[in-house]
Amino acid sequence: MESTEKKVTVKDVAREAGVSVATVSYIMNNRADQKISPATKKKVLQIANLLNYKPNHAAKSLAQGRNNIIGITYVLDPKTPARNLEITTFTNLLIPQLARRNYDVLFLKVPDPHEDAFINRNVDAILAIDLTHEAFRALAEAYLVPIIGIDMIINDSLFYQVYSDYPTHIREAATLLGTEDYYLLTDGFSNMRFLSFLQDSLPKERIVFYSKWSSETQQMLQDKKVIVLGTYLGLIVHPFLPEENLVVISSEQTAHLLPPSLRIIRNDIDKKANLAINLLLNALDRKFEVSHDFKVK
Repeated sequence: MESTEKKVTVKDVAREAGVSVATVSYIMNNRADQKISPATKKKVLQIANLLNYKPNHAAKSLAQGRNNIIGITYVLDPKTPARNLEITTFTNLLIPQLARRNYDVLFLKVPDPHEDAFINRNVDAILAIDLTHEAFRALAEAYLVPIIGIDMIINDSLFYQVYSDYPTHIREAATLLGTEDYYLLTDGFSNMRFLSFLQDSLPKERIVFYSKWSSETQQMLQDKKVIVLGTYLGLIVHPFLPEENLVVISSEQTAHLLPPSLRIIRNDIDKKANLAINLLLNALDRKFEVSHDFKVK
């Protein structure tokens, strides 16, 4: 007679232990490169033993095998044109670097935690760009591989985060303007923790989101000093605001699109891409113990 006993899953262990599915997977596969406290390891192993949980072969192969496929995931928003340009420009820096190291790239859809979507189990690691906290968690629990979060603040020692140090760029732009009395024009960010990191650098009433741009906004900024975050926003507002009142924070790869007379602060996304790739390779090879938090100036 076929047994009707329900098979215990990794989700069952995670729920009983009060940790993520990723944490259970890392512990069961003895991932020494992940920072997990001895107390958490002990608790998870005890619960797994109590529930008679046995990791299947596919899960072990996922943690230990190598397919030379790197996942990249991001979400483009029609309301954030400057972010869209930077994300696609940044992705175009990643792909040739991965190709030189014999890695193929697979663009991944962010899993919906409420849907049983297809998950490609062949990716070795993921580069995730500016996702919401909920989307990142869904991704982490679906794939159970190293993830490098880019322009995200995750604050989880299981994962790496690499992000542009926009507050420093904004201070440099303010120096060019010669005043602390300025406004910041920016797109929004999906990752609210990263957006808070940006907003904390100046009073919230001095931040103008392009999604709310209007003729009234244009009129209000006419005689103000304005720092513009993103090449595309610089191109959009340049005809409408006095050039002598503007400084644009732009990546080196897209700065040539701006009028040469505009003052520019360079956002080094090439350095950010190199760092993200190096962190990814180290996460796969597990050679060095490195910081999990990097701000790129």
